Amino acid sequence: MRQNKTRGYYLTTRELITMAVLSALGGVLSTYVGYLGNLLNQFFGVPFGAGQFMGGLHVFWFIVLAGLVRKPGAVLAAGLLKGLVEFLTGSTHGVVIVLVCVVQAAAVDAVVSLGRRSGLGAYLVAGAAGTVSEVVLMQLLYFSGAPAWYILLMIGLAAVSGVIFAGYLGSGVLDLLHYGRIAAQRPQGSSAHTARFVITLILGALLAGGAVYYYAFVFEPSWASPAVTIEGKVSHPYTYREGSFPDSAITVTAELKGSVTYVPPRDYTGVPIRKILTAAQPDGTATKVTVSARDGYSVEFPLTDLLKDEKTILIREKDGSYRLIAPEHAGGYWVRQVTRIKVE
Repeated sequence: MRQNKTRGYYLTTRELITMAVLSALGGVLSTYVGYLGNLLNQFFGVPFGAGQFMGGLHVFWFIVLAGLVRKPGAVLAAGLLKGLVEFLTGSTHGVVIVLVCVVQAAAVDAVVSLGRRSGLGAYLVAGAAGTVSEVVLMQLLYFSGAPAWYILLMIGLAAVSGVIFAGYLGSGVLDLLHYGRIAAQRPQGSSAHTARFVITLILGALLAGGAVYYYAFVFEPSWASPAVTIEGKVSHPYTYREGSFPDSAITVTAELKGSVTYVPPRDYTGVPIRKILTAAQPDGTATKVTVSARDGYSVEFPLTDLLKDEKTILIREKDGSYRLIAPEHAGGYWVRQVTRIKVE
């Protein structure tokens, strides 16, 4: 008896493989979730904030894992692994993303463990808790001076996202995996469960199809040679690389005020964006400039404003990637890992 009880705490080979696969998938697909958030931001016409509604997809993997591997610490370990995968694949949050994933996993693990017999209810609460934990942690790590109403809005969006995309969708996937057992146990509720399966399949198909499109046509791998493509309504499209304008670099002092990040005033050295745009010779009909990142994140500027801007510059980061420094704009416009500047 003693030996069997002890053995129950060990993870089987199947459980370890499940943890590894789900963590890796969650880590790799994290940039896709950011891309979906960016699409929402563009739809609502803001550079950041609305995308928080997709945050539940980051926690979805922990919900599924909690239902498949019902052993203490399994979700927490998966959180560490997922964070490492995100970090190694070039997360814009750097090593902080590891802590974020661990905290999310811990929140899910705690709620599911306490409400294991509550079924769907426990998963919904766990999804909300895991997603909200990221917002709270980011505010603790990076003081941005955002007003209380804005932080509460972010928390509200995160909670709704966690309920829908983590708790409900994750529980639906678990039901699909256990369909035969559920159908046998609840024959009277087959129509309700069938409807839920259909919803889960539709959401899953839409997200999977979007992921295929994203990685096939939008995403640019971090291991690609760092460069920025200047294109669109220009007479001279070209590829910008460090050294393209060796005598044009300037130094500006700027303070970053973002939705979750605050960086005190410091010096940045790079090439003025107006110099880069002028070299491409914009068309007379062009009105705006879209700056896009490797993960699909993008922001827009009026072309005339950038051509007169003396402070917005493109710098080379320590990791080799390019970043836009926009002193006269909110932190959401300081695009990391810039790969494309399109004149439209």
